[in-house]
Amino acid sequence: MQFIDTHIHLQDFKLNCATDIIKEARQNGVAGMVCVSSFPEDWMRVADMAGAFPDYVIPAFGLHPWYLDRAEPGWEVLLETYLQRFPQALLGECGLDRLKNPSYERQAEIFSCQAGLAAKYGRPLIIHAVRVDAWLENFWAELPPKFVFHSFTGSRELLNKIINRGGYVGFNYSILRSRHKENVLKFVPAERMLLETDGPYQGPLRGSEVTSSALPELVRQIADIRGGIPELLAGQIYQNSLEFMKIGK
Repeated sequence: MQFIDTHIHLQDFKLNCATDIIKEARQNGVAGMVCVSSFPEDWMRVADMAGAFPDYVIPAFGLHPWYLDRAEPGWEVLLETYLQRFPQALLGECGLDRLKNPSYERQAEIFSCQAGLAAKYGRPLIIHAVRVDAWLENFWAELPPKFVFHSFTGSRELLNKIINRGGYVGFNYSILRSRHKENVLKFVPAERMLLETDGPYQGPLRGSEVTSSALPELVRQIADIRGGIPELLAGQIYQNSLEFMKIGK
């Protein structure tokens, strides 16, 4: 089985170094990974990761809704320079989070700006969305052609809207803890699924770092819930990942 970890924060690991994580991942069939950033200071660290492992690490640059206070004036200009510098880069992680911040206006402004940059540069958009189903009604028309709702644990209703608009859903171990897992995993079309770890976060054991090497076990558990064959599901998701990461308007 082959995999791409479509969402990992290599720069955030405390117990493992990137070289060791990548070496072990290769041994477990992981052919590449998207290293995701969250705020301006983080962009440089992700750029360094992409430079150190150019054949393996795809960068993603974005301003996460948890870190809006780190966005100084001109942040969007700086973000654009990173997109220009890395033509293979995705945009994200960005989005909306009512659990952490019930204030809508600032989050909406920054998310809208990033969705616009993704459309301008033809980049896939990585979306963080927590308890914002109603807010999202203002943004569906703004999303670029390629987008993923990462770490998806939402409702069947939200899943329907994502699928109907041609989006992807990224699953990590958090879906296995979700009360929606059966309803979501049995319904989502295989061609709309991506796999991720959100490493070092969202692993099978709370408080323990998770690396990309956990993807084979994740796909086995998801396939078991769906009643399918892990190897076939993994093959489809791998092709989905390649298609999702293609750059172009």
